[in-house]
Amino acid sequence: MSQVTNAILVAHVGRRPDDEIAVVNEFLRTNGVGGGEFRDVTDCAGGSKHLECRVSLSAFNHADTNHIVEAVRQAPWRDRETVQLFIKEQDEELFTLRYCASPKSATVTVDFTPEELRIICNALNEVCHGVDLHGEFETRIAATMDEGRRLLARLLHVE
Repeated sequence: MSQVTNAILVAHVGRRPDDEIAVVNEFLRTNGVGGGEFRDVTDCAGGSKHLECRVSLSAFNHADTNHIVEAVRQAPWRDRETVQLFIKEQDEELFTLRYCASPKSATVTVDFTPEELRIICNALNEVCHGVDLHGEFETRIAATMDEGRRLLARLLHVE
């Protein structure tokens, strides 16, 4: 039985093939990461304009996602701040940004074990629904009660 990891790699503007992708693929081959390699699909896009970025895709089998991220991170990108890596595991519905060197990135990815996620959910549940913070929720938590409850609802749906 396979376990597929889907990957989208987006990089800088440019019409020439990326030497960096060759470095990423060599890292993946050398480290035996799921038999996949990134292939440039930029020229496959439709429309009357050229894409204003480079797009490469890959699918891996039984790959450690952290190794894929490391392959992208260690490459000598000429425009590192434009590099983004999106990952979708086989059992997930959506792609998640797993690497972005840009300081403007609005998303941070953190890996938790199921037990660690349970602890965080329990603590958030307690401050949202249990402990009375005497009207100081926003001061102590740096978020509104509604924001805390929305975050808790999102975390409870993570598997």
